[in-house]
Amino acid sequence: MVKMRILGLAAAGLALAAPAMACVSTTTNASNDTENAGAVFVGRVTAVERTDPAECIAAARNRASMNLPGDPGERACEAFGFATLEPAWIIKGEEVVRGTYRFSWNQLGFCSVGWTPEVGALAIAMIPQDAATLREGVSATVEGAHQSDPLFRIILELVAEIQP
Repeated sequence: MVKMRILGLAAAGLALAAPAMACVSTTTNASNDTENAGAVFVGRVTAVERTDPAECIAAARNRASMNLPGDPGERACEAFGFATLEPAWIIKGEEVVRGTYRFSWNQLGFCSVGWTPEVGALAIAMIPQDAATLREGVSATVEGAHQSDPLFRIILELVAEIQP
């Protein structure tokens, strides 16, 4: 009888914790991602374009009935689009980094660490070893969580001092 109560309490606890656990953002490893990328560079944002948030809004409305803790709802769709980067400093892959790069930002507005680009801001971008893994119209990735990584913050601050 006691075992059944303990099991029942454990199951209830897990059931209550599951929605909260579903919203824990994935841990990123900036060093691993840098090592596995084909090229990595610090880029300066030269243009920002917002895209139609209709798909994002529809997904937010579908989630609304789930009452997920931490879900920003339709507010997550306010920052959604593409931006353009000009390389300012190459960290890895000098032979690969050429021209301007386009990336999507806050592509997943729910349960992810977002980063909103502003013209003139610096960001660390990556070009995967296999460019075919990039979505159509995108030539680099900017991981929002990486932008606050301590090592990446130092790199961004150094590049900002060198190229204000």
